[in-house]
Amino acid sequence: MGKFSSIRGSLTVLSMSAMAMSFQTYAQDATQGDNSLDPVEFLELPRVASVSASHDGRYLSYVLSAPDWAEDETVETLRILRCGDDGCAGMALNNLPESPETEAIWRPRSHQFVVVAEVEEEGGDQIHLFDPETGGASQVTNHPGGVRQVSWLPDGSALIYESDAEADDDAANEWRIEPFGSADADALYRIDMTSGETSVIFASAGLIEGYSFSENGRYLIVRQRFDPVAEDRDAAELWRIDLRSGESRQLTENRVRENGARLAPDGETFAYIASVNAGGEPYYEDNLFVQAVGEEAPRLLFPHERLEVEAFAWDRSGDSIWVVGNSGLRSQLYRVSLRGGALTQVTFGDHSLSDWTYDSESGRHFGRFANEHSPGEIHEIDPRTGALRQRSAIYSTALSGLTLPKQRAFTWSAADGQKLEGLLVYPVGYQAGQRYPLVTITHGGPRSSAQFGSWNASRYVPVLAGQGYAVFLPNHRGGTGYGDAFMRAMVGNYFRNAHTDVLSGVDTLVANGIADPDRLIKMGWSAGGHMTNRLITMTNRFVAASSGAGVADWVSLFGESDRRSGRIPWFGGTPWQENAPLQSYRSQSPVFDAWKVRTPTLFWSGGDDERVPPTQAILMFRAVRDTGTPTALYLGKGEPHNFRRPSHKLFKINRELAWYAEHLGRDAYEADLPAIDPRTEDSGGDGTAP
Repeated sequence: MGKFSSIRGSLTVLSMSAMAMSFQTYAQDATQGDNSLDPVEFLELPRVASVSASHDGRYLSYVLSAPDWAEDETVETLRILRCGDDGCAGMALNNLPESPETEAIWRPRSHQFVVVAEVEEEGGDQIHLFDPETGGASQVTNHPGGVRQVSWLPDGSALIYESDAEADDDAANEWRIEPFGSADADALYRIDMTSGETSVIFASAGLIEGYSFSENGRYLIVRQRFDPVAEDRDAAELWRIDLRSGESRQLTENRVRENGARLAPDGETFAYIASVNAGGEPYYEDNLFVQAVGEEAPRLLFPHERLEVEAFAWDRSGDSIWVVGNSGLRSQLYRVSLRGGALTQVTFGDHSLSDWTYDSESGRHFGRFANEHSPGEIHEIDPRTGALRQRSAIYSTALSGLTLPKQRAFTWSAADGQKLEGLLVYPVGYQAGQRYPLVTITHGGPRSSAQFGSWNASRYVPVLAGQGYAVFLPNHRGGTGYGDAFMRAMVGNYFRNAHTDVLSGVDTLVANGIADPDRLIKMGWSAGGHMTNRLITMTNRFVAASSGAGVADWVSLFGESDRRSGRIPWFGGTPWQENAPLQSYRSQSPVFDAWKVRTPTLFWSGGDDERVPPTQAILMFRAVRDTGTPTALYLGKGEPHNFRRPSHKLFKINRELAWYAEHLGRDAYEADLPAIDPRTEDSGGDGTAP
């Protein structure tokens, strides 16, 4: 353990490696008065993703990630469970790849599976086959440039994968600079599992963004676009390919991004998720549509339900569709009938469902359920009763003996009467009638919502609660899970009411005697950083704040970011069109009100962030610094939009906890460090100020 050397009113931009060295300098043991999670324990919790299962549920697989402090990287490993009536147990397989690029992709009606993993010496990502019954392992492909988007033909006779179309051998290409946003055309390849013969089954003149097969194996549905520019993904459309005749038929022509398109079992109807309404108008909740091949327009399913569709799959009969839906604080499994349109909820409880997987032949459902007790054990779902059968025990040891905070749904009314809810996390050792310092964390997106569980590293909710903080995660207007009107509240004005929604929730917690009005803290990342930047320019109520990847100037962000189409509805157009709505952009850009900031604020950004480039954090930092308000900026060297390196994640947690303690007048925070120091080599920037 180490004692943090805080710097009051720092006006210097420091690299995280330079500041992190102060941890080691002041290393000493620290004690905590309870058994709550400390930062290192929290980051060392194994994280589960990419759940999949064999057709009969006898084998489960998942990707487990955990930090390697010595190498300062997150290590991912593929895990296999053999399951029976009495439970599931881990099993060892030879040659399983480290850091696989995909989940285990199970062969239909078989216990074999494939994964995509990198082959050394510039072999690219290739397909590898494993058999847990025999222990066999082999490399299936050696495709130049590597493979992606792998699936089985429904009968299991062949594998399908995407790769670049045949490369041009023109030597002059080696002397050419490719235009910005350009990309090679894609093709789908078939490799026969008996003969090993490889052939092209579909060659696109553009980019293939997704594909899937009908259950009868006859038809292929492909989403392709011909403009490689990343932000023009709405230009992609759907085609159906008849693998018997070779006929290619365009299904849509609507400039709507149809996500996850899947054909019905007979191949004559298709379904997809799109962020539009029934008329195809943009910027709505993620809704589910069905359309018969040959029909001109799709049908919006359950149009009156307040639900964000996260995933779906056709039932084997083709008469209904399974749906994972977000209703705000919770994600559940639902079933919708195509005949009557009725939506039936299958699972219930204060949890969020993710990594859902479904086998239409056996009817088996699996998924991870995160809640206040666990980041997400794997469960099998009974589709008739919704009962959950736990099939993994990943966290029983890791969290054994630890005191975890209680999480509860919290509701309040905004000033205009809008009903709102959020997640309230009580401090460990909470006593009714006592006021606590409150950390308010707003979610990213903004098209998302805070949900039960909330174990992600940028929030570290159990750690904050263990430090004696109450934590409030409000679901303000502009987020998802509460219907179209709620999400569209940002259309025409990003900060119309979202920021006041947050403040009204804080006011209610103060009025209820939970939050101390003199000990309020604000933090958030991405859209949560946007919100933080806005709030510190309009109120001095927060004694400290931390803003990660937050906007400063919407005009410059529009030109810099790799995403912009979703932002046009907020401001009424682009900033460079004729008669551009520049006043709308400027009035909602926090940097122009930064002269008002009196809240001591930390700013963070990934050095290689393309979504919200570091120039945004630099702008806010420099503007706040000029007010004389205590501030500091940290740029994660080589980091994208979200920090990946364990040392950077840990540094952020320790630095924020020290910052909050300092400005609350608490005892100096004692930083938590791993047993192995990850900073034996350079792990941050060069320590220079921009």
